[in-house]
Amino acid sequence: MARQLVEIRILPPFVIGRLGSSPSPMDNYKLEITNPVGARMIVIAPTLVVDTITGEATLATPPAPVRFRDEQGRIRPIAPFLEVWARFDDSDDLVPLTIQNLAEAGMNPNFVQWSVHVANHKAFRRTRDPNDRIEAKLGPFSDHDRRALEGVSCNFKTDKVLPLGHAQYIRPTEAVPGIRLRITPAAGKVYGPDRNPHVADDVYDAARGTWKGYKDDDSDPRITIPGEIYAAESDGSTSLGYLDDECDGIVEVKVAAHSAFARIAIGPPTFAPDSQPVRTVDDELVQALLGPNIADRVSDTEVAGIVRRVLETVKLMNTEVMNRASRSTRGVGMARMDYLDRARAPEPIMNPSVVDALAVRARHERVLLALESGTLAWFARVLREYDAVGDLSDAGRRLMPALMRGADGRYLALTRRQVALIRGGAAQVAAGKGLAAAPPTSPNRTRLPAIAPKNRTAQLAYDAAGNPPSAHPRSAISNSYPGLEMDFRNAWKRVLEGIVLHEAANLVVEVTAAAPPDAAGLVGMWLQSVDGMPVTVPVTGPLVGAAESVPLPDTTTGKPVMALEWSNALAAIMPKAGQLVRCVFRAEPLHARPGPEFEVELRVQGFFADGTAVIARNLAEPGALSQSLCSPWQNDYRECACFYWAASRPDYVNVDALPDGTSTGNNWMQKSRGRGASAVYVIDDWVDSRLYSHVDLFTRWEELAFVIGGEDEE
Repeated sequence: MARQLVEIRILPPFVIGRLGSSPSPMDNYKLEITNPVGARMIVIAPTLVVDTITGEATLATPPAPVRFRDEQGRIRPIAPFLEVWARFDDSDDLVPLTIQNLAEAGMNPNFVQWSVHVANHKAFRRTRDPNDRIEAKLGPFSDHDRRALEGVSCNFKTDKVLPLGHAQYIRPTEAVPGIRLRITPAAGKVYGPDRNPHVADDVYDAARGTWKGYKDDDSDPRITIPGEIYAAESDGSTSLGYLDDECDGIVEVKVAAHSAFARIAIGPPTFAPDSQPVRTVDDELVQALLGPNIADRVSDTEVAGIVRRVLETVKLMNTEVMNRASRSTRGVGMARMDYLDRARAPEPIMNPSVVDALAVRARHERVLLALESGTLAWFARVLREYDAVGDLSDAGRRLMPALMRGADGRYLALTRRQVALIRGGAAQVAAGKGLAAAPPTSPNRTRLPAIAPKNRTAQLAYDAAGNPPSAHPRSAISNSYPGLEMDFRNAWKRVLEGIVLHEAANLVVEVTAAAPPDAAGLVGMWLQSVDGMPVTVPVTGPLVGAAESVPLPDTTTGKPVMALEWSNALAAIMPKAGQLVRCVFRAEPLHARPGPEFEVELRVQGFFADGTAVIARNLAEPGALSQSLCSPWQNDYRECACFYWAASRPDYVNVDALPDGTSTGNNWMQKSRGRGASAVYVIDDWVDSRLYSHVDLFTRWEELAFVIGGEDEE
């Protein structure tokens, strides 16, 4: 009697592809920790090499060392695999679906049907013209041809498409029997309405659409936050109509009567591939799944992993420059933004004598080396709470992580779950219990024999065979303003059924057909609390010429309050999926004084599709997760003034010690480098010709150096 197929999943539930123009995708590699405080070692790993003509894959171990470019200097794209896993009637576990167990169920690989839908909605997010949506759809298909993902739009010129990469159903063989799909990203090029040296093709029809010539209306609260993060004319606000080949979307598979889907996002390379961001999309997914609190004993691996990522981030930041309090110089970090955004007194955040990069690095190294001592307790005490981001007092600004901007536009806070893990570990040490020893599992797993269908944590953590670490959400930035691979704030906009929120503000931008009758008038109103939890906080600190903390109005809106980022503010309501919660709205956005309030009960939508670890379909359509990023994405490499994602887009590289104990090094964006005493860190003021300009990056971004161990690649 044939086995019966019961259910299927796609694993990993979320993968990240990374742009590059080389026709040779990146080999697989793994990251190994050999020095407690040193850089992770990049080690070549077994790689699935695909024949794009036949669709067959072979398992090979490429020669060392790992190379992120081909012989022509082109960056090799990260082209991730998505595997199909299945549960049969004779087992309680999910196992990889193969040609063998398909045959045992009376099927063959032709029973498998794939569909792919990715989109780029960056222009649409600004113009709000549905004809500016760029969509690429494939399938259903069961053959093994390499298929182009061609983005089309009603506002494109006749017969023009935006290349968004390729998809290929890998032909299973006896040697590589698994059922899997590969997504290969596009080259990382810029497209526009006109032929010029900066664009690969003129795809957009400016006679039909308004993306060329578009301007953000600063009086319209629906614009992206931050605004004007698109390629613009010399006035800095009039859009050139440029597009990029980033995208995000959904991959679906059907086998007989069963179906499953997963998420894919395409972003730029991780230019410091031996480092990981301090706060990642994986951290967000785990918090949404497990909640902001911890119930079990904390392991040394969990705590050390977070502290190590903090260390890896500060190693790539020029903390001395980020601490400066200039009112006018770009590229000097949060102290300047406090002044521009809130008219706070322009003072350094830390004592300038203790913020040289080498000194900051040493302090973090001591914490990592001494997790079982009082050092961890000190580190836990100085962590910033998610709802203390509006505290711009001296003490508030010095909380950790320091000098970095978060998704809410003010100082970065870790996820509530990350903070709970560190504080829980510190409490265990203080109680004499110590940190628990984690199971001896590799952080670079490529195969698992089986996964329980209910073990969604394992499904989130899974690394598909052949996928390098930068294909996993643990490599993707989530403390985004707005981000690089995606703007993760967009995953939360629809979590309250019936309304759509602004991704970065507490503004209701849409009421849907699922809304209750008393929610009909909520468009244009401002959410104040959910289930009794505030989603805004006051902003306080000293004004120019004053010492004591006072309310600090936003210099644009005049309101002394700010909205919290969604993923931390709403994390605690996720266990109430399917339930009604009390939501309070106000007509005025962020008033400090009492005003008329409106209470509506709204249903909490599940963050994940039922029984899976995939972000639910109804929370984000294809194109939604990346729609509020820069357009083109290269602009973000220059717009960024706070270097809050140093592990993906480095800042301070080739760092050397000077005789006085301070450091010297290069800005990663410099076209040429000096070393040692001859090194000059060039502050990014948008005009210095020693740095790559916005325009340079449109066509020359692949000249940017990969940074290994803090040093430019060889």
